[in-house]
Amino acid sequence: MKVLLKAGVEFDLALSNVVSTTLRILLIILGFVMIAKEWNYDITGFIASLSIGSLAVALAAKDSLANVFGSLVIIIDKPFVIGDWISANGIEGTVEKITFRSTCLRTFPQELVYIPNSLLSNTAITNFSKREKRRLDFVLGLTYDTTYQQMEKFVGRLREYLMHHDGVYDDGITVNFQDFGGSSLDIRIICYTKASAYASFMDVRQQINIDIMKMLEEENLGCAFPSTSVYFETPLVQKQAAPPTDAPKTEVQA
Repeated sequence: MKVLLKAGVEFDLALSNVVSTTLRILLIILGFVMIAKEWNYDITGFIASLSIGSLAVALAAKDSLANVFGSLVIIIDKPFVIGDWISANGIEGTVEKITFRSTCLRTFPQELVYIPNSLLSNTAITNFSKREKRRLDFVLGLTYDTTYQQMEKFVGRLREYLMHHDGVYDDGITVNFQDFGGSSLDIRIICYTKASAYASFMDVRQQINIDIMKMLEEENLGCAFPSTSVYFETPLVQKQAAPPTDAPKTEVQA
């Protein structure tokens, strides 16, 4: 790998692990054959027995061979590479290593999870590192004392703000008064941010939220929160407490 890098040749890290393992096995076999030939051992019968033994080994190690072929499928198809953030078989993390048998994922709580390649080659894989943009989708609820003039002005202003935001794509922006909610007037906001990394996405999202708060203050609008009003058909009667008595107590002795 060092020689290839110095020569300016790019080589996939996952493929390098598989190729290095294959070369080591071939070198060991070649060295054994050359030594046996140098010592004048007849290895013809040994090679013939290997063909029979390889069949037995293949039947006994079919799961391991499935992992080998799975690793080849992963390397050729390249659904992910080392360093990608993926989710597969209910496990989410960053790819650290791809070997003949398994793929090593580093989860966000920092555990190492080894997933067999045969399982990865036959399951759905979500590669989060390949996406070029992130979707921002949320509902903003305004209080019911908001007038329709205020609603129209605020929706138009918010749509115009997102159209000219440097971190948001111009296409795919949706800002509409969606529903009369249980305790709020709901505005649905959908847009796509240019930030693909999680940290950058959170920075853009924070800036958008702060600017929305500024617009709410400037338009004298307020966000609603879940509330419940209870009405009684008959008026409630407040029970008055009995006035305290200052009369002296009389003790009776038998």
